[in-house]
Amino acid sequence: MPTVMPSERIQRRIDSLLDQADQAIEAGEWERAYERAEDALALDPESEDGQAIRDAAARRLGGSATTSAGPDGDAAEEPAPAAPSSFAGGRYEVRRFLGEGGKKRVFLAHDSLLDREVAFALIRTEGLDDAGRERITREAQAMA
Repeated sequence: MPTVMPSERIQRRIDSLLDQADQAIEAGEWERAYERAEDALALDPESEDGQAIRDAAARRLGGSATTSAGPDGDAAEEPAPAAPSSFAGGRYEVRRFLGEGGKKRVFLAHDSLLDREVAFALIRTEGLDDAGRERITREAQAMA
């Protein structure tokens, strides 16, 4: 199947998304970098830069694609923690576990309402005070 080049307009949008991903990496915001790379790949699945940024972000987030050497020296895939099958009453269908940090687990999910792939962050709220919950709410609004 021949590769179709994106139009100039779409290419400008892809470049903008990849620039945003670069800025997110510089700020240490790997989840946002992953999301922007996924957005760029939705427009051009063949984007080598988009694939490289997405894969780097997944590794940085501790994604299930990381490997370690097994006893025979061959690379063995590390098992991902058990993932729920969906969130929000089935709207977000979990595709795979991407990684986790101190307070959140991140999954690649399909948003059935908007018909697109998203990074879904499941945030632990146990032990948070009011200020902590407000911070989490602001972060979620900013990521949206």
